[in-house]
Amino acid sequence: MRSFEAPGQSRPESVGAPAPEDATDAFVERLFAKGDAYLHDTYATIGDAARFHTKLAGVSFEGRQDVIAGLHAGAPLDLRRQADNPHDSNAIAVHYGQLQLGFFNKRLAAHIAPLIDAGARYGARVASLTGGRSTGEFKHRGVNVVIEREVLGVALQRADAATAERPGAEADAAETGELVRSALIGASAPHEAQRAVLERVEAGKNTLAVLGTGRGKSFCFQYAAAMRAFTGGGKTLVVYPLRALANDQYEALRRTLEPLGLRFFRANGSIDSDEREDLFAALGEGSWDVVLATPEFLEFHREAFRGRSTPSFVVVDEAHHLAESRHRPAYSRLSATISSLGNPPVLALTATAGDETFRRIVDDLRIESWVIDPTVRANLHVADARGTKDKIGYLTELFSARQSPQAKGIIYCHSRPEVTKVAQRLRKQLGNKVMFYHGKMPNAERLEVERLFREGALRVVVATSAFGEGIDLPDVRNVVLFHLNFDSGEFNQQAGRAGRDGSPADIHLLYGPHDRTLNEFLIDLDAPPLERLREIYRGLRGLARPSTGSGQVVVRGSNTEIAGTLEIDRVRDRTIDAALRIFSDSRLIEVGEDDDGRFVRFLAVSGRIEMERNERYAEGEATREAFSRFCELALFAPAETLERVLNRPIYPSNIHLRR
Repeated sequence: MRSFEAPGQSRPESVGAPAPEDATDAFVERLFAKGDAYLHDTYATIGDAARFHTKLAGVSFEGRQDVIAGLHAGAPLDLRRQADNPHDSNAIAVHYGQLQLGFFNKRLAAHIAPLIDAGARYGARVASLTGGRSTGEFKHRGVNVVIEREVLGVALQRADAATAERPGAEADAAETGELVRSALIGASAPHEAQRAVLERVEAGKNTLAVLGTGRGKSFCFQYAAAMRAFTGGGKTLVVYPLRALANDQYEALRRTLEPLGLRFFRANGSIDSDEREDLFAALGEGSWDVVLATPEFLEFHREAFRGRSTPSFVVVDEAHHLAESRHRPAYSRLSATISSLGNPPVLALTATAGDETFRRIVDDLRIESWVIDPTVRANLHVADARGTKDKIGYLTELFSARQSPQAKGIIYCHSRPEVTKVAQRLRKQLGNKVMFYHGKMPNAERLEVERLFREGALRVVVATSAFGEGIDLPDVRNVVLFHLNFDSGEFNQQAGRAGRDGSPADIHLLYGPHDRTLNEFLIDLDAPPLERLREIYRGLRGLARPSTGSGQVVVRGSNTEIAGTLEIDRVRDRTIDAALRIFSDSRLIEVGEDDDGRFVRFLAVSGRIEMERNERYAEGEATREAFSRFCELALFAPAETLERVLNRPIYPSNIHLRR
């Protein structure tokens, strides 16, 4: 079982160490003091990143414009610490040979410099040059660089993995398997159904696994994918119905398998331009092990998965969507898309496969074998508190010493600010047994929260959906769904983390009908519907003015400035960002940068633009539809129905459980 030494603390077994209770209190107090900073510090988790982009500071001074004129994308760069820099003791200079180009900005340098000083090593290269022509002279406005952490520095804050390197093909398969298993499920062992699935996958059979909520479907594909990568260089493509599910799995893999050197990417419309650039560079080079994609991304970019990037293994998670979502063109053609990739072996995973759905999955994916795990998790009980007004009062009573003196609980909220706020309010009632957890916390702090919760020093964790994924937490007695989930997959995953040891556990539903409106608003922010896209496009057209440099008709300003100027209801900076990406993908606009800053330029359009053929738009519509369908169940179904959904798989009648 993993542990690490939290910054600023000694391990409890050290000579002169504080009592465990005192150490926990100090840790909790330190993290709560940083709670707001985690939410607002752009670079809070940058030290955990294997790769990141940044723009250099200072390139417009001291004649450096002459230096960067000869640069090109991909040019190798050197990072040099300047601890004696009189302006910034954390200074990190960026050099092209002996020529200094500029510096990391101060806020970024403050996070990276201590890691370099502690021995971390980073490589760098030019990602792109920004600028444009002005009065006949080409001037660069800046240099964007990509920074990559070297493998030996990948686990600086994980004491047990500080010397971990990617297992090679020559490594002993049994030792590699043990390393991967330990990273994924700690000291636990796969149960019989998981072993049966892996046996069929290893035999190269197209396999369907029907396992109920909380029975470890993710382990099956994660283990198989890692072993293929480490022992034979095989590549795994994983298809998810929704980008939110893919993003959650991506965060889990960052925690568990990235420290072993697994190279993975997410492929959907939510990623920014830098991450997208990295993804397509890896696809072009074949330098990846796992890609987590939506069917829309795969449909629109299947040519990228050719040649050196042809997958040797395809996983279809939440495979019941092959039947339920056939109205989505990307799902109706998924079988043909996989065939076009050379018919690699397939593993389909689901907890829901009735007679018709089972038949559809088997036919579409040419399933040769299957494993059905009929386990009913009769220990799970749904506590129906939907519509509760005083949620904090409910939680205080639930976790009070009188009600459950030792019982552990996870409270799931839908955003990082809400997680922090709920934890702060509960701490006033329950003391230092409460902690928050979300993706903007550095990995070292998250690992320590996990350890303290696992060992019982913390009893209640208020978290976003990522907590519990890939973490061995068998004895959670209470799971609380504080807010309404966005889809059934998220609902099942969170609720299913209760009572994995088989002892009685409760799932408390605290959401209510009022949550629906909030979630619909949040979905619209990142996935604007068609009519809102039309309104934004018309508004942008109205803002277009001739550029002072080129004379072209463009729109200037940041996403926040554009949203404020348009003053369209339910449109924020996030909405403008999503809309511009959709318009750009559909070749309606071009977004670039010149001497006057960022511009949006309109392109000539001939004919009707089919938004259904736009990857990002189609993903957004899928998210909206999934939420609408889920609401009918989550808000109005009886507690007994929800309990059955959570505690047992759905599988066809009159069929053998193994084949």
